[in-house]
Amino acid sequence: MSLRDILFGDDSEKENEINKEAERRGAEAAAKYAAATDEKEADSGEIVTTDMLIGQIISKHPSAARFFMDCGMECIYCPASQMESLEEACAVHGIDADEICAELNAQLEEYRK
Repeated sequence: MSLRDILFGDDSEKENEINKEAERRGAEAAAKYAAATDEKEADSGEIVTTDMLIGQIISKHPSAARFFMDCGMECIYCPASQMESLEEACAVHGIDADEICAELNAQLEEYRK
């Protein structure tokens, strides 16, 4: 037993309640974010083009981030992605931009269904 416990009482039960409430609220917030992201992506019927900025694509289609990572474009979180077009990013990575664009649009279309 610590001096704090002697003077102020044992708060471990109260801390457990606070932690459980925080976890519950965190889970609710995560679920709301996921639902909002799904709605946003489902509502966005915009077709991705090679002249769109990487940051713009990810903003409109959050699932595109995973697609880019799977294609070997790990730099999507780089600040340069806010100013770099899909075509420029593909050129840097030696990837065919038209092929990536077509595949991404196909995956986004499948996701909307």
